Amino acid sequence: MRSRPFIMLLLAVLVLGLAGPMAVAQDTQTLTVSIWGFNLDVLEENVFAPFEEMHNVDIVLDTGNNSDRLARLQAEGENTDIDVAHFATQFTYLASQEGLLQPYNPDMLENLDEVYDWAQDPLGNQAGVGYTVNSLSLIYRSDLIEAEVTSWADLLRDDVAGFVSIPEMSTTFGPATLIMIDRALAMGELDEGEELEEINYDADMAWEALPQLADNLVTTYIRSSALTTLVQEEEVWVAPYASFAIGNLINTGHDLSAVIPEEGAVGQTNMISLTAATDKVELAHAYIDWFISHDVQLAEALDLIDSPVNATVELPEDICALLTCGEMLDTMIVLDQAQVSERLEDWLERWNEVMVR
Repeated sequence: MRSRPFIMLLLAVLVLGLAGPMAVAQDTQTLTVSIWGFNLDVLEENVFAPFEEMHNVDIVLDTGNNSDRLARLQAEGENTDIDVAHFATQFTYLASQEGLLQPYNPDMLENLDEVYDWAQDPLGNQAGVGYTVNSLSLIYRSDLIEAEVTSWADLLRDDVAGFVSIPEMSTTFGPATLIMIDRALAMGELDEGEELEEINYDADMAWEALPQLADNLVTTYIRSSALTTLVQEEEVWVAPYASFAIGNLINTGHDLSAVIPEEGAVGQTNMISLTAATDKVELAHAYIDWFISHDVQLAEALDLIDSPVNATVELPEDICALLTCGEMLDTMIVLDQAQVSERLEDWLERWNEVMVR
């Protein structure tokens, strides 16, 4: 017969043996990510869920448009709980200028060397890594508009009046739309053989034409999902659109033609950055590295969400034709974000004077 002390010791060993794995198990971390609320179901499948499983982490999303999310960072400063921020380049620039971001460490990003040079450090200060490249072109209902749409100036045509939508000035591509309309109007006044090379960031001719454009609008849009709804409900026949929205626009089932205007398409990167306030530096770098990896970049491209910046990704021709890739990367117009940002406050006031009537 075993003695009581022996039995107690045996029970203690068994209890410790059972509790051991639980005792050493790591607590689940959280990573708070500021991002747009667009295509989240696909991002969950391609990006968030696999990363959570690999790193034993719960991703908490803070969603909204660029302006709203930047305003939150500005208001909260070093007290924010946001660890990683996704912004268009223009808003990354603003956040960086205000000290809201911290530089990334290239040595902590194994996949950085696979990224195109122009996306590795778009602002030149390691404020963030470009993880996708978007383009702004035009899309129109080819079954309802008889004359082909070929120019940014076609948004001013009488035959599309009442069926046009453009991005709000406060959005990523709001300033770009006005700048490209200005470019189209300026090119229309050139003599035969003349070429227009430089971008006019003051966009004087476009501002003069803005009241006419406003009369053609059914509405402006802030989110690409809103544009998709307007197209779906046949309220919009022609509009500038960002390439990441092409999948949803195609799914409306309408006869849509996507066109690169003769004056060119605007290209810009979306960037991922570490906030200045985060202390989860290693985990944040792992998240960025995962987003720019070959597998994630390929999956996002095949789902028509993000155009890849990882140069090792090869896409079928039919997919590439719908995204910003291939020859388009060499021809797109990239705007100087410093030039845009220094005008933005004044432009927002001028915009509201015309649009709020």
